[in-house]
Parts: sequence; structure tokens; C-alpha cells
Amino acid sequence: MKEPVKRKGNSYIKKKALVAVTCALLVFSAFAQTNDSIPKTSKDLKNTIKFNITSKLLYPKSYLFNYERVIRKNQTITLFGGYIELPINLDLHLTDAWLDKTKDKSGYSIGADYRFYLPKENRNNAPHGVYLAPFISFYHFQLVRDLSYTYDSVLYSADLKSRVNILLIGGQLGYQFVLGKRFVIDAVVFGPAVSHFNFNAKLSEGLHGMDTNKILEAVIDALKDKFPLLQDLTGDQGISKTGTEAFWSVGFRYNISIGFRF
Repeated sequence: MKEPVKRKGNSYIKKKALVAVTCALLVFSAFAQTNDSIPKTSKDLKNTIKFNITSKLLYPKSYLFNYERVIRKNQTITLFGGYIELPINLDLHLTDAWLDKTKDKSGYSIGADYRFYLPKENRNNAPHGVYLAPFISFYHFQLVRDLSYTYDSVLYSADLKSRVNILLIGGQLGYQFVLGKRFVIDAVVFGPAVSHFNFNAKLSEGLHGMDTNKILEAVIDALKDKFPLLQDLTGDQGISKTGTEAFWSVGFRYNISIGFRF
């Protein structure tokens, strides 16, 4: 008479097993759909606009933006640029010449990189995860100040126009975090480059009884002092008669940006 009870127990166990398998399938299906929705969303949101917060911290008067576009599953192209001023206060280290008020200060930066998001390191498609990218960037800074000097106990002044151009060509390693579906944090953590520096100084008029070339050389030396990586790398070639010094050296690119996808 215990046989029906045994069959009832077997049926109950089979039902529990069926429910467990069904729940597992439902959970797996939901998880798969959630994962599948990530690349679909990524494909739809191919554009990202970003603001460079590192440059804002280093250079208070700077407004640099990035635009990143997904062009393949794991590849993007980024264009960047904007307005930037070099916050420099030059000291000529001369007893008979010095710099007074600033009349004009300006600058800009432009560049591009081509990113390869590493599929073996990233769960999601671009623009999420670790990437490697060759890049090229160009910086231009301009400064106009009053140059005052004394000769035979007479005070003179002239406009001094200084210019710095920097070209960087290199590669970078970075990681981009995607927060939710719309927001990103982009970090370029390592970006060595070969750099070409061009320093130029020009006076609005000749100097009475002063060695103009000596003044211009002092100005360019003061400009170079603002770039620590140039120490002991500029050589002894001196400046040209036109007040220009140009040379290749080393450089570095790094930044953190925040952005919005659309």
C-alpha cells in the first residue's frame, strides 16, 4: 500500500527538478540578453564628446575637447583640440633688461589619434576598455610683453613677442570607462613621443646700444626653463640671427577626460 506514496515522491522530485532547470534557463536567458544588449547599445552610440580636465588643472585658461567616433567593432578615431594658454612668468636673469606687463597671451592645440581597443582584454566593444593608439598633436603658444632696459642711465622699452610651437608624434596606452550607457571617463596613462620644439623671440624695434641677440637668447632660455624635460637635451647650437631655436627632443602625453556618448 506504500507504492502510491513512492510514485508521488518521485513525481514531486521530478517537478522540483523541472522547476529548478526552468529557473536556471530563465536566469541564463536573462543574463544572456543583458550581455547581448551591451554591444547593441554600443553600436548605436558611436559618438562621444569629451572635455579634458587634466589640461584645465595644469593650464587654468584652457578649454580642450575630444570627439571620438567608432568606425569599426574595436577601432575608433579621435580628434581633439581647443584653446590653451601657457601660464608662464619669464625671468630673464639680466641686470639691465627685464619684462613688464603682459599685452597678449594666447594659444591652441589640435591633434588626432587612432585607437585599437584590445578584444582579448575587453568584454565589450569600443569605446570601452584598454586601447593602444598612435597619435599626433600640435601646440602653439604666443606671448607679447613689454621689455624694459636701461642704457646710459636712460630707460627704454620695446614689445617682445615670444612664440612656442611643439609637435608630438608617438603612441599611447589608455583605458576608457563607460558608466551606464552614456557617460565615459577616458584616461591616457602612458604616451611617449618624439617631439619637435620651436622657440622664437622677436622685438618690435632695435635696442639702443644693447646686444639684441643676447636679449633674445635670454628670452628663449627662459621659455625652455618652463619645460623640465628639455634639461640637458637642447644642445649648444644657440639661436639663429632671427631669434629662433628649433630641435628634436622627447615628449609625453597624458590626460583624463570626461564625456558623453550619443
